Amino acid sequence: MTSDAQIRAFIDRILRLKEEQDTIGEDIRDIYAEAKSMGFDKTAWVRLSS
Repeated sequence: MTSDAQIRAFIDRILRLKEEQDTIGEDIRDIYAEAKSMGFDKTAWVRLSS
């Protein structure tokens, strides 16, 4: 594998992981919103899940 191909492979992996990270962040926000809609305190959930 050439240097150019290795660099492209690293960049592709990083971009894929960043996309997954964004999706996971959205999922977490959805869960917090759901808990809040059921009357739970979001601040407490954040502290419990840290």
